[in-house]
Amino acid sequence: MNFSITFCDGGSPSARKLAPIKNGASDFSNSSNALRSRTWWDMSSANVKKLVNQNDYRPKTAMRVTDVKTQIVNLDFRNAVIVKVETDAGISGMSETTMKRKTLSIEQSILELKRYLVGKDPTEIENHWEKMYRDSFWVGGAMHSTAISAIDCALWDILAKSCGLPVHKLLGGPTRTRVPVYCHCPAGSSPEEFARNLKLCQKRGYSAAKTTLPLFYGSLDSEGKESSNGYSGTGGLIDRGYRETEYLDASIWTRIAEFFIAAREAVGPDMGLAVDCHGRLNLKNSIRLCRALEEVNLIFVEEPVPPENADVLAEVRRATSIPIAAGERWATIYGVREFVEKQSIDILQCDLVNCGGITGMKKIAALAEAHYIGMAPHNPNGPLATAMNLQFAATVPNYLILETIGARSELKLEEALVRNPLKLESGCLTVPTGPGYGIQMAEEAFSQFPFVPHEGWR
Repeated sequence: MNFSITFCDGGSPSARKLAPIKNGASDFSNSSNALRSRTWWDMSSANVKKLVNQNDYRPKTAMRVTDVKTQIVNLDFRNAVIVKVETDAGISGMSETTMKRKTLSIEQSILELKRYLVGKDPTEIENHWEKMYRDSFWVGGAMHSTAISAIDCALWDILAKSCGLPVHKLLGGPTRTRVPVYCHCPAGSSPEEFARNLKLCQKRGYSAAKTTLPLFYGSLDSEGKESSNGYSGTGGLIDRGYRETEYLDASIWTRIAEFFIAAREAVGPDMGLAVDCHGRLNLKNSIRLCRALEEVNLIFVEEPVPPENADVLAEVRRATSIPIAAGERWATIYGVREFVEKQSIDILQCDLVNCGGITGMKKIAALAEAHYIGMAPHNPNGPLATAMNLQFAATVPNYLILETIGARSELKLEEALVRNPLKLESGCLTVPTGPGYGIQMAEEAFSQFPFVPHEGWR
């Protein structure tokens, strides 16, 4: 019986062959005897020590990482860190990550991982993920996992390009070829303005939209001007420093409900509507909000309470028929586990560029699948991150919908930064089928969008 294994390493196309098994029969029924006859089946302590100490105990590819580079690219209200991992085979992988208000810290954290990665085989992705995570000693936390995410996603791009395949093909996909998406829609300062904004979203081809909690967000932009039809998390009428434990006027729930009633009347019963609370409410006020919105038929209420307490979030979920979504601020499968096991959510929204990359997100999605939870990843990010998310979406069965900003300004950015921009059709984006993430970034244009400091609030 002869075995051979071929590596997608961008180097020699010839397959590396394992030695034929000796003393074995010609069929699988006797293969265990053949296996036991091999020297490596002897697991005595002396043999194990010898095996582990051998430099070539694993198959090697010819490729090695030679450099890790970063460039900050301003994308309107946020800065993206574009990461490029280069190899001696001439194949490079690119990824995008974003953490608003922490851009410079994230960039430095990524560059610190360069010391570990240079000289390593870029195709050993699982091994690198575990070492970057565990060898940091300070495991957990979104800042560290964001740096790991950037490296991990770039490595998947390298591996897929070396095979001449899209990333999803290496992960068992596709489970779908088109991915439903929703756009942002600012609430504006009145129910009528929200209704007009939503009709514009419909006109641009979206079948679903999300706003950030009316009155709290979406009335004003960062400079105090009337909000445009884009990112919905801009300033609102309620003070930005309001704490979830402070008093709110009792009429606010009726006033918020009026926004969604007007919206539903404007766009009809088929358009998906969702609301993001950014964790601004306490337990009882979250329940009051959900009760006020029960009849609007929302896709979900996102982050009604702050993100730390699984028990409180579970209470909100039990008190309403509206699906509860959260997860953008949770990192790795370890950070997600408690919320999933305590049934705190119906929809999981981890961000691919913050939670551990493709490797981390696949594990999170599998955990969610075992608890009948759908994935709707957080993604108010740039075009490369969206392409990365589409590849991930094509690899898991429990996928619901993907976040995008979807504003006209975003389309202009994408046209400037991507040679083959993604196209929206019937509320969906098609999964790219080219090698890697399937889009070609216009690297020469990055310098036209330099870093811009951004202030933030809750």
